[in-house]
Amino acid sequence: MPDEPILEDRRILELRYRMPILQIREFFTGLEEGKVRGTKCRDCGKIYFPPQSECSSCMTKNMEWIDFGGDATLETFTTVEVAPTSFAAEGKYVVAVGKLDEGINVLSWLNLNGTKDIKIGMKMKLKSLRKKEGYYSYEFFQE
Repeated sequence: MPDEPILEDRRILELRYRMPILQIREFFTGLEEGKVRGTKCRDCGKIYFPPQSECSSCMTKNMEWIDFGGDATLETFTTVEVAPTSFAAEGKYVVAVGKLDEGINVLSWLNLNGTKDIKIGMKMKLKSLRKKEGYYSYEFFQE
């Protein structure tokens, strides 16, 4: 109904997430050490990123940690002009899918100065970095 009054709540809602990470702690330790890691099934060879503690292909827990070299090729990207509330302070940013030399696709932010030089097929590097909020993450950088 167009004349119905609307109640608007002006409180700011802050969300904090608590995630159990025991089985993938090595991933976060790697980021702190400047490495981006994934897991590989010792039985069938499937590589996972984000890392998994079990292989969904052959249903085993026989996994090992691998360090990615970081070399990647841009597969696709999008520029986010209107960010969701949780990223509103970031302004405009680019989200990219890059294919690592290890053969897997990774979704991440593309860290660069401007968007005019982005080209499908360009070479990128996936790197660990510490965000201004203090946590570790990973992003693509233009080579």
